[in-house]
Amino acid sequence: MIATKLSSALVSPSKVAGILDWRRSVGAVMGLDITKDRIGVAVAEHPENFAETAALKSLSLPRKNHELSRDAIAELEAMVRQHHVCAFVVNWPLNEGRTGEQCGKTLQVLDCLIDQSNSLITRKRPFTLWGNRPSTTATVSFNVDEWGRSADFARAPDYFDGMSYSSKNVFVNHNTSDPANVAAGVLRDWIKCNWVVDSKMGKATPPKKPASNYFFSAHSVDEYNNESACLKAALL
Repeated sequence: MIATKLSSALVSPSKVAGILDWRRSVGAVMGLDITKDRIGVAVAEHPENFAETAALKSLSLPRKNHELSRDAIAELEAMVRQHHVCAFVVNWPLNEGRTGEQCGKTLQVLDCLIDQSNSLITRKRPFTLWGNRPSTTATVSFNVDEWGRSADFARAPDYFDGMSYSSKNVFVNHNTSDPANVAAGVLRDWIKCNWVVDSKMGKATPPKKPASNYFFSAHSVDEYNNESACLKAALL
């Protein structure tokens, strides 16, 4: 059931950026961060409007008999209507590049939303998965010491917005932010990788190819541009 219903509404990040119904005048994209007991909600207007990404609120997720609270769904539906949402960008909480328990929780909640509401996630209002990982501005050294060790393993962890890493590929999340703020961060990262914003020219356009200067771009953009591969990996 999960594969059939979710795959019908799942699209790649680049397709959400170019969705035809996302009009400058009214359209918006909603970001979701799904945790154990809450859904963080944020919205972003079309990048051409140069509007700030706004964290709205975190909805509680009381559950009974494997169903979500009707009140929570109704509140989410109301926010979708109010902001003229055309698509969703859902935080994909990979654990060191692998799907885990929290990814399964995310899919489970998305499946419940599709099951219990005909007006949230649909083929006409699709969703995409986006792994929100920080990019590092630190200089990465590929030199090794006299014992053959990389210098990345010999220095103290650096911190980026509540996250630290002990190597160039392994991140540990220490962030306890409100899920709504996490959802807003996911939207900002997604916009950076899928739109080129030129404030001097007063316009924003989709890039000809995915940005390559982001730590997460090779995984989130290149791999997830293939919807079937994305869903297959998500369900493993």
